[in-house]
Amino acid sequence: MLKNYLNVLRRNFARNKAFTLINILGLTMGITCSLIMFLVVKQEFSFNRYHSNLDSLYRIGHRDVVDGREYTQGGLPLVMPPSIKEEIVGLKDITLVAHEAYGLISATDNTGKVNHYEEDPELVYVEPNFFRMFDWKVLEGVVEGEALAEPNVVALSKTLAEKYFPGESAMGKTIRLNKTLDLKVIAILEDARKDSDFPFGIFISMETKRTQNPDDFNEWGSISSDNVAFVQLENNVTPEQIDAQFPDFVEKHWNKDRREQTTFLLTPMTEYHFDERFSNFSQRIIPKTMLITYIIIGAFLIVTACVNFINMSTAMSVKRSKEVGMRKVLGSDRKQLVMRFLGETFVITLIATLLSMAITERLLPMVINDFMGIEIPFSPISDPALLLYLLGVLVTVSLFAGLYPAFVLSSAKPITALKGGSAQTKGGMGFRRFLVFFQFFICQVLIFGTVVAVTQMNYFLNVDMGYDQEWILNIGLAKRDKQALDLWDSEIQNIPGVNNYSFNYRPPFSGSISATDAYVYSNDTTRDALTTHVKMADANYLETYGLTLLAGKWLNDSDTTNQYVVNETFLKKVGLEPEEAIFKTIQVWGKKAPIVGVVKDYHVSTLSQAIEPVTMFNDARSYRTLGVRVNPANAESVVAALEEIWYQVNEEYEFSYQYVDDQLVDYYEMEQKMSQMLTVFAGIAIFIGCLGLYGLVSFMANQKAKEIGIRKVLGASVANIMQKFSLEFILLVGVAFLLAAPLAYYFMNVWLNQYEYRISIGPVVFAVSILASLIIAMLTTGYRSMRAATANPVQSLRDE
Repeated sequence: MLKNYLNVLRRNFARNKAFTLINILGLTMGITCSLIMFLVVKQEFSFNRYHSNLDSLYRIGHRDVVDGREYTQGGLPLVMPPSIKEEIVGLKDITLVAHEAYGLISATDNTGKVNHYEEDPELVYVEPNFFRMFDWKVLEGVVEGEALAEPNVVALSKTLAEKYFPGESAMGKTIRLNKTLDLKVIAILEDARKDSDFPFGIFISMETKRTQNPDDFNEWGSISSDNVAFVQLENNVTPEQIDAQFPDFVEKHWNKDRREQTTFLLTPMTEYHFDERFSNFSQRIIPKTMLITYIIIGAFLIVTACVNFINMSTAMSVKRSKEVGMRKVLGSDRKQLVMRFLGETFVITLIATLLSMAITERLLPMVINDFMGIEIPFSPISDPALLLYLLGVLVTVSLFAGLYPAFVLSSAKPITALKGGSAQTKGGMGFRRFLVFFQFFICQVLIFGTVVAVTQMNYFLNVDMGYDQEWILNIGLAKRDKQALDLWDSEIQNIPGVNNYSFNYRPPFSGSISATDAYVYSNDTTRDALTTHVKMADANYLETYGLTLLAGKWLNDSDTTNQYVVNETFLKKVGLEPEEAIFKTIQVWGKKAPIVGVVKDYHVSTLSQAIEPVTMFNDARSYRTLGVRVNPANAESVVAALEEIWYQVNEEYEFSYQYVDDQLVDYYEMEQKMSQMLTVFAGIAIFIGCLGLYGLVSFMANQKAKEIGIRKVLGASVANIMQKFSLEFILLVGVAFLLAAPLAYYFMNVWLNQYEYRISIGPVVFAVSILASLIIAMLTTGYRSMRAATANPVQSLRDE
């Protein structure tokens, strides 16, 4: 029985190769996309889930409200955690983690001294209870208790321990940080997990930082996102109960201006990977809304593939009606026929699922992991969730795609079927039209979203940022002492092709933002306060980065702060015009000096945020960046010359640089990925939709073969017949667009609303979306319509 069934199945597939291949192709594409989306979403939701105390762990963040606008940050002053532990009731534990952006590690192994530059974010300062609150396997040594409470001790990850001390144990050895600080290795730890937002490798005792910089642990006014505190709540204590205690805490420790705008709050560790309000140590926030979008798109594509299968299967109903009639005459009942057709669908779905698994396994390491920035495992046998998903897809798709065609095909009456008719009804035709309408509804939502996302991305990359982005490269300064800066200054002047250069803290646009309180004095006693971004810069900053001076002059050449330049928004906040602001006294970080210049507003962060007040001043001790404006014709030789100077100044560090416009692109990586994924998925949805449309046209051509033959005999032209076919589908696409466009418009507007600076969705977006859909539909129907219209009428009429 089974052998007979398989033989019949093989013959049916061989006889209808195009039908079989189209169905397998459509299902394979849909299942592959849904499988990839499932793996991505599953992996993202797995982040940080391995911590046994996860449900009771929270990060302390703070929220500032200035002029009705809300600003959030995950950092806090280093002095704050001990006070919280003493004054806030309901906390079981609190730990402080201080991130270090860079570090030169010198390690002496059996071969001598070896230097290693560990880039962000390997190096952190931690307290011993960090390992009590968070799960981290210790391979050798001890990290809790007194061991990591001492100064000048460090724990290393297994990989770094082997890197610094190859072929020998790192326990008890000494590494040197930045050529000045010796640290004794007291423990070897498991490497950071791939599903962790703590990508640390070097754990230095917090007591080391406290010993080296004691003043930092006594300053309440300075908040840095590099310093983060995590708390563990007592049983039956809610985060709301802790949050309710923060207003009194702020009242006690901050001045009046700060108290009016700042509040602290707990954010659950379960949301650490997803919370867009705060950054994390992996510098990778994945909004849940994006993951939900992935799920919806994956579901849409697999549904579209199923719809395509239904259309293609029912298009074959005329061809297979005689087979059904013969089987019924020979004794098969409808139940047997339904099971037979469902079996065919199951086999096609199984083949598509196996192909999808093979394609996914190839795509993950080659494309997806690199694109998403994570490592996604693929092991169906050892992953119960993945195995269950695959089985669920196999069964669901088989039933969803196969039930309707099975009932339609099995419903043919023997006498009608044997005469060449089919079981199709007017209502069935309407259902298939609805399925094609639904496919193009999905396609047009994706097309619309793609057009909006790509247009917004182009806006990001081409908007006037308020400064010149062309041919400026930034170099992070590893050494920043006066001797190093003087060497750079003397050498860089002799490089042909360097138009200008500037030493500064950060370029105009940067992912690293420093903000503080500024006070504008009307007289000796009266002052206005506001929060401002600060940019420490030299005398060449204005020309190097192409800022526009509106009033006054730029900063003079000085190593210390004796003048300020502010932007337009700064003055708007305090109600001053550019000309009247000149020589007004302001105070930043306790230093009073006059405003000497006003520059045109420029963007200091992404376009999701409004332009904020900015204050610029000299402070050579804070310079971390060298910005160089190069002549495009000499760009390569300039970079080579800069590299040569680099190794004169920093022989231990690797040379690296980045052009300003490339840096801007990097900061919109998430938006870029979204637009790229939408483009790919829209293309796949369109392709599958075209297969479904082709199926419906094929069905109509089979249904109306005799009608077409009669029309041709009576004189109808090929153009008339093609028009009759195409007009119906153009109307279907048009109706789908009328319903899809408002829905897509709403959701894309919600997405755009997260950006302070955004495009407006105008008529062009609507026109591009509908034209793309119409052209695709006409091309798809045109080919099959042409075949039907040019067929020899003798072939369709000879049975009569």
